Amino acid sequence: MKRTLLIAALIFTAFLSKKAFAGGPQYEQAMKSSVSQLDSAIAPEQFIQLANTFERIAGAESKEWLPDYYAAYCYVLAGFTQHKDKKSIDDYLDKAESLINKADALAPNNAEIYAVKGFIDQGRIMVDPATRGKKYGTLASQQFKTAEKIDSLNPRPYFLEGQGLFHTPKMFGGGKEKAKPVLEKAVVEYHVFKPASDFAPHWGKKMADDLLKQCE
Repeated sequence: MKRTLLIAALIFTAFLSKKAFAGGPQYEQAMKSSVSQLDSAIAPEQFIQLANTFERIAGAESKEWLPDYYAAYCYVLAGFTQHKDKKSIDDYLDKAESLINKADALAPNNAEIYAVKGFIDQGRIMVDPATRGKKYGTLASQQFKTAEKIDSLNPRPYFLEGQGLFHTPKMFGGGKEKAKPVLEKAVVEYHVFKPASDFAPHWGKKMADDLLKQCE
């Protein structure tokens, strides 16, 4: 009887601990710390390590979309910064796609999520621009347009759309002239955009500024 009561008490304590963590101070602290590290990360290994961290948070926070979102974003960045092994890039993007779909199921019609979906499509182009450019360029554009319709004040879809145009050859409908007005829109929105929390998405501003300068 005592053993049964002890087991029940341990289960109840674990339940309370899990419930207290969910959406509470521990979750917020874990997210703040991880996002802060992400803001200064530059190497593929760092992005993979942080993706693993966000996945662990997501495992404990099954109702929160941001951990899966950030894990997906980290895998996209790992793909973009890993240039030697094309298969690894696709593997990272496959993982990112799976995670962003999980986030989408938790938070449908979310501009931030559609922006990352388009970012994944842009990554697919990088593996083989000649054969993938048209297909994934079109898909990325559709994702960004959807994000802009959901939230016309969110800067990230404009930044990523402008980035794609900037790196697309002029003969295929891209180039600096096409990218400039889109990046200008992104920069304007970045200046007034206020993240919903300390760990809500806020990335892209410096990159948008830098690209716009290159369009002058």
